[in-house]
Amino acid sequence: MKIRELKAVKDALSDLDGVRWRWPLLVSKGLVRKKAVFYSTQWGRERNAESDFVERFSLASAIYLDLVDRMGREKAFAAMRRILVPIGCSEQWAHLRSLGDVAETPMGRLMAFHNLMDKRGAPQFNQREYFELSESVCHFAIKRCVFHDFFTQAGTPELTRLFCEVDRDFFGAAFPELSFHRGDSWQNTIAYGRGFCTFIFEKPFPAQPDKRTSAIVAH
Repeated sequence: MKIRELKAVKDALSDLDGVRWRWPLLVSKGLVRKKAVFYSTQWGRERNAESDFVERFSLASAIYLDLVDRMGREKAFAAMRRILVPIGCSEQWAHLRSLGDVAETPMGRLMAFHNLMDKRGAPQFNQREYFELSESVCHFAIKRCVFHDFFTQAGTPELTRLFCEVDRDFFGAAFPELSFHRGDSWQNTIAYGRGFCTFIFEKPFPAQPDKRTSAIVAH
């Protein structure tokens, strides 16, 4: 576990009633339990790049299951949000910074980031279909989410929703020149029972001048 990840865990767990100063013990129990969680899934019987990628998330499931036993699902989920969302965003930012200045346009920078994540992150194991790709619009769907597949088999499918939140927080901050949304609802993802995850990035149209104001100025 990296230092920034351990800090996120400490910040979240040390504030919880019933945990507080005992948070190292809970993490230690999670480290023991994560092996059983991982081997309860299909990836525990495989040794390949995908199994290596998802194995680390078995610790999140292990800690979450322990928290559910202690305080119920709602409070446990809130605690995991404080752990997984900051960690996920931090990792995304680290990948983006590693690109440097690779594109002159916001959409070009976004595509360079996607190409990088196709080699380093979850997208390399997902299934993506593009509907539109131009300098003003990038619209695609994720039809297979490796996070959802893993967390479902681990018995903690709801944790996938926190990675949807990572997308919302990260892309909104990392690409402020583009509007990121999921259509008519932020819940248009596999984690919320949809058939696929919607990703839409749009370059906002320039604001149109008020005709009355323009007429006054011209006059």
